[in-house]
Amino acid sequence: MAPDWALGDGKGYQQKLLIPGTKKRKLFGVLEKPNLPPSAPNVTYKLFMYGKAGSGKTWTMNRLAGQDVPTSHVETLGIQCSNVFWPMKIGNRLILFRLEIWDAGEASVKRYNHVLPACREGVDAVLMCFSMTDREGWLDLPRMMTTVTQPSDRAAIVAVATRCNQLANCEVTDVDLSNFEKMHNIPVLKLGLASQDLDGSDDLTQMAPFLNFLCKRLWQRDQELLSVK
Repeated sequence: MAPDWALGDGKGYQQKLLIPGTKKRKLFGVLEKPNLPPSAPNVTYKLFMYGKAGSGKTWTMNRLAGQDVPTSHVETLGIQCSNVFWPMKIGNRLILFRLEIWDAGEASVKRYNHVLPACREGVDAVLMCFSMTDREGWLDLPRMMTTVTQPSDRAAIVAVATRCNQLANCEVTDVDLSNFEKMHNIPVLKLGLASQDLDGSDDLTQMAPFLNFLCKRLWQRDQELLSVK
């Protein structure tokens, strides 16, 4: 990402993601997109949320989309999709990223044979979700990675740690996360409570680093694939 862009011109473009007069992000329809300059190219990526039931997949998807998060766990039925737009400047070019996020409930994945293949088809990135309060789920993460990804996918893999603010109940340490990153060469991103529950900062400001990282990683993946070809 261009240096200091996120703190300068980038703020103006990010405002186009909001409902006018509010700090709440707009939910764009199928044929809609943010009002950015026509010269800005659009790139689309498919992301698949994966993890055990209760790991925070749907919660993470709603945070990425800037929508209200569920207050209690309800198992996702079938497949749920959400589109997230994010403007970002790479080099000297303004690019509008469109992230198609797919979320499938664990029970549906196990019950219906077509669910997992549908989510994996054409996937560009897999977000492996786990809860910092669930040691068993954390230890099962390497096995789950081999279940959901194949070398032929060439998908970028990112681990997402949820419930990071529940310090009293944490069963996974920062040392665990650091060792995992070194062993598997997979970045771990942390997500805690929604912004209104923390320091009063708006959702867009809090989620910008997360979305910037994802878009940059997807762009780097494309460059790596092009260099291989």
